[in-house]
Amino acid sequence: MGIKNCQIREKRKCKLLNSEAPGMTLIEMMVSLVILMLVLGAIYSILNIQQSRSTQVSRTTVMQTDAQVAFTLLKMDLLHAGLGAPYDSVNYSVLGGGSIIGLNATGLGFEANATRWSYILTSEKPYIIVRRWSDTASNFTQGDTVMIVDEKRTPYQGMDELIIANNPRVDTTIFVDTVSGGKFDTIPAAKLLVGVTPRYGALIFKLNKAIYYGGISYKLTADSLIRGNEPLLTNVEAIQFRMGVDDDGDGIIAGNEWSNVLKENPGYLRKNAIRFTMVVTSEGMPGYTYPSNSVTIENNPPYTYNLTDTQRRRKRAILSGIVYPPNLQPPD
Repeated sequence: MGIKNCQIREKRKCKLLNSEAPGMTLIEMMVSLVILMLVLGAIYSILNIQQSRSTQVSRTTVMQTDAQVAFTLLKMDLLHAGLGAPYDSVNYSVLGGGSIIGLNATGLGFEANATRWSYILTSEKPYIIVRRWSDTASNFTQGDTVMIVDEKRTPYQGMDELIIANNPRVDTTIFVDTVSGGKFDTIPAAKLLVGVTPRYGALIFKLNKAIYYGGISYKLTADSLIRGNEPLLTNVEAIQFRMGVDDDGDGIIAGNEWSNVLKENPGYLRKNAIRFTMVVTSEGMPGYTYPSNSVTIENNPPYTYNLTDTQRRRKRAILSGIVYPPNLQPPD
């Protein structure tokens, strides 16, 4: 009886062992691998999209920052066009169908401070009082070559330049500081012994012939914007300049008064301006496509160019502005 019960228990144990879950079949393993691949693929796609967007944001930020800096420097150069040049001279010109501009001045852009120019405040014969306020480094010194012009930028008595033979006297003068509510402040100024009348002492500045007196140009070479002989910005796809002159004297530069050709020197009697547009691109971006096959950035005459498939992978920052150089405008 005991032997029989033992056999029964062994059979039950065997059945229990045989009833345990069997291993995965080949089909089940294949299905599991497919599911795993789908999950991993989804994770990879999400990470790839995030990386792509991060790259796009980074490259867009760099593009916009570089473009804005170059835009500001170009604008400053245009604003200084004609500084220190006679009013009847041509101080800017557009060439190459609008893709090149030439500027003449004694100081341009962020380097204009080196010219040490200042409007006169008062006069007592034989002195004229000049100074760049709050910038003692820009005071005139012995040996400086300077030019003196009248309110129409005509050189004093035909003199193109004047060398300061003696050290200028440093004295004080009174001027009205309108920024601080019209309070009178006493500020030191340099007195130059040059013997000119107040009218012909309207503007005095130090010449910087070595750099700008012969002119400087902006032009596009390959994908680089060249300022003079130095590259200012890369990844520039296009740049256009237009000149506007108030031909009819109504005080407004109308649409038909803009051109890429200067027909005549506007002189100092007519309102004139410079309009410019610059296209800066990013590096190529996977997953991005520019929404158009071409870009138009100007009119009078229009300027349009087509894009290749490779170029359409780049984002674009289009910057445009109109500048009225004060040194080229008629008096109010």
